[in-house]
Amino acid sequence: MTKYSNEFKVKAIKMVLKGDSISHVSKILNMPNTASLCRWISHYEHDGISQLLHKNRKYTPIFKQKVIEYKWLHHLSLNQTAAKFSIPNTGTISTWEKLYSSYGFSGLVSKKRGRPSMKKSKNKVNKPKKELSYVEKLEQEVYQLRMENDLLKKWHALMKQWEKEGRH
Repeated sequence: MTKYSNEFKVKAIKMVLKGDSISHVSKILNMPNTASLCRWISHYEHDGISQLLHKNRKYTPIFKQKVIEYKWLHHLSLNQTAAKFSIPNTGTISTWEKLYSSYGFSGLVSKKRGRPSMKKSKNKVNKPKKELSYVEKLEQEVYQLRMENDLLKKWHALMKQWEKEGRH
């Protein structure tokens, strides 16, 4: 996958805004396809140039869960969701969805990557990890149950609508 500079992205968007078609601009700029340009324009339309210029970010598991559930609740595409939440790559959201579907909330928690360090400090004291309090766990569970309930209500309403239309 080719990385494009911020200047390149801005130039491409300005060309489209001046009236050139997306396919024409991608041919002129020698881009392999129009997908990246479409994504840049979507981000630009949602939040301006500043959204294109952000760098690598770290996302909390709760933020990831909110993004996924918002996408499901509002039936948004990956591009729309990425633009709404200023996430530069739609593949990121897709990965979160797969993890969330497979493992639930625990799948969204970042795991340490790479090989562990060989150095072990003798001065380092193992501190116990702070666990969520009982109230925090309950709040998290209530939030998840409310989202599931909302999703089921929407699904039920959709099924009733389909029955009325005869698309059963």
